[in-house]
Amino acid sequence: PGHCEQRAAMEGREMVASGGEALTRSRSRSSVAQGASSSRLSRASRVRKSWIASEDERETCTVYDASQAGVDEHEAMKVVKCTTRFATSMCVVIAIVKVSVYLYTRQEVVRTSALDSLGDLMANMITLYTGYKMSNVNSKRYPIGQGKFQSIGCLVFSTLMFALMFGNALGNAESLAETKDDVGYLAISRFFHQTGDLGGDFKKWHEDVKFQGDEYIWESSDKLENPIKKFFKKEGDKAEKEWADDMDDKLTKEEIVRLVANYENKADKWQELMTQNRFLACCAFYKFCLWLYCITYAIPMSGSSVLVALATDKRNDFMCTSFVIMATTCAAAFPGFTAIFMSEERVDPFVSLLLSFFIMYSWAELMIEHITILSQEAGSDDFSEGVRQEVRDMVRGTSCSVEDRDIKIYLSGMAHTVEVTLTVNCDSTPFSEVSRTCQILRNKIMTLEDVERALVLTTAPPAGA
Repeated sequence: PGHCEQRAAMEGREMVASGGEALTRSRSRSSVAQGASSSRLSRASRVRKSWIASEDERETCTVYDASQAGVDEHEAMKVVKCTTRFATSMCVVIAIVKVSVYLYTRQEVVRTSALDSLGDLMANMITLYTGYKMSNVNSKRYPIGQGKFQSIGCLVFSTLMFALMFGNALGNAESLAETKDDVGYLAISRFFHQTGDLGGDFKKWHEDVKFQGDEYIWESSDKLENPIKKFFKKEGDKAEKEWADDMDDKLTKEEIVRLVANYENKADKWQELMTQNRFLACCAFYKFCLWLYCITYAIPMSGSSVLVALATDKRNDFMCTSFVIMATTCAAAFPGFTAIFMSEERVDPFVSLLLSFFIMYSWAELMIEHITILSQEAGSDDFSEGVRQEVRDMVRGTSCSVEDRDIKIYLSGMAHTVEVTLTVNCDSTPFSEVSRTCQILRNKIMTLEDVERALVLTTAPPAGA
């Protein structure tokens, strides 16, 4: 060969067997493995929704994590499969029940929680679909692999969920600005303001209400016999009769209008609140138990980063659900104290708004994570340095050399691509020797953890070498 540059590109891919079969390639327990393990654990702790992954990805991570933790791979696989499948099944049950409870209570905080559970359920369905597409390898249509399918699916869905929760938060903000009881009060006041021509008592009520700016003002301070109390005593159900016992015998016209405008009576509200919070308490207890099981048994038995993410997700869900229960119960039990900060009707949309923000943050984490993956960000420092060390050790003593700047490690999906450009030391080196070095190096790189693709290129030495 002359002094012109020659390039030989070699590409390799590892196919990981699915359905619980053992991985077929060897695994180097070097600094590369330690760096890969640190990256997985860091992602699991940072992105709590990352436990929602395809079956193949979970199996691959489980095998690597088990090897790093020094536990039996088969036992770890059984623990991870049982735990994640149980969590997925419970997503279905909880989502259905939450929707049912919302249809009964019509509380905004239950709606927000139900949307989050439906989001988890849909995310699991999307990962199943992307996992199916990735398992059906089509090298002709996708010549460099289908590793980005899952990230694309997760990115699209997490963006959709973020937008959905943002719309829900806007609805909560509107409810904070004007409650259903406020709407009822304005409607009844407007009725009396517009019906003075009917004469009789309508005229008297018309004369006492004035419209100023964008609100109605009742000017009379005279008290009348409470008609609502009499009606509930005679016609009301058990809850309404109990509520009537606590009512004043006489009220002003404004107080009567506000009482009539109440969207629900206090007895019904308390009953619905207890129903809502009993169900939420059951959900919180389940999440607490699953978190406790993960940290005390499942994670020590498997060393799985997938279960670390699951435990983090359930711990955060437990804390949020517990906050919702305590906030709504305390607001209903101590209305006088609550009234210092806001009216009792605004507690539900306020708590729902806070919950919406937290859920938006969770989906934004997943969205940013997959944007980072699709942008082909460089691998972590520990992992990249481990790969470079492996390449340097392999090339040492051959007819080629390599500089650190010629070794590129970056995310290309859920794993990494490694690109190496070798410099042939002498232009008279036989091509067969260079080819053998490239092949051995490529095979070595493909045995490293979290590597799905390897490219080994060669370039001729500088002129005169």
